[in-house]
Amino acid sequence: MERISFVPKTWQLPEAIRKRLGNSVGKQRLMDEDGHLLLILHQVPQSEDDEVRTAALFWRNPAGEWKSSPASGGLTGLETHLASYRAAIHVLDEDVEAAQTPRQYFEVMRRMHPVQRSTRSMAEVLQAAREALPDDTRMINMRDQAADLERGIELVAADAKAGMEFTMAESASQHAQSAMEASLEARRLNRLVAIFFPLATLVAVFGMNAPHEVVRYPNFSTVLIIGAVLGLIFYAIVSVRPKKGD
Repeated sequence: MERISFVPKTWQLPEAIRKRLGNSVGKQRLMDEDGHLLLILHQVPQSEDDEVRTAALFWRNPAGEWKSSPASGGLTGLETHLASYRAAIHVLDEDVEAAQTPRQYFEVMRRMHPVQRSTRSMAEVLQAAREALPDDTRMINMRDQAADLERGIELVAADAKAGMEFTMAESASQHAQSAMEASLEARRLNRLVAIFFPLATLVAVFGMNAPHEVVRYPNFSTVLIIGAVLGLIFYAIVSVRPKKGD
């Protein structure tokens, strides 16, 4: 009994099924032996469960009676189980709609991926149960609900991926725009430096004398004109845009 502690002890499962059960839940699957049908499903994965899955069991005996664990009600419990996935997917959908940054999208996707995998596996198990019970209309309905849940989580996953890619592209575009603006400011600064650097050099040559003394220096006007011309030449040099491919 210790090997299958997650199965209620009151369930009279055939030995053929008990031999196939281990001491952990394992993957979601259907067991069909000796007229007994056992559905081993996973409860909705939580981000804090550290990849340890909790079982949701549904057993049909040869008489057609259904039992479930841990929720009671048989097939009604299975409907409740599907409803828990539907609620979890709805919450994820709302979180995707509210996300605005790549980190927020990443957090949603981190929580979403386990639910997506579990939903896909659950749909496969219910499809197998549908094939094992072809005349059970309630099982057909359960299978259809699981298929709808699988499509729903796939759409949420697609929206999350598209949202993350858009925000990352938008962020990259904003960074590129900021870099371009910084480059333009640097070019303006270089042009100002080009204009005033020769004059500043000449001022250093003249020294810190009073303005009325500097004006009296020989060839002052010539030196001033030469500085302005040099400034314009430097301005023209830094203003030349490199050709594409250089």
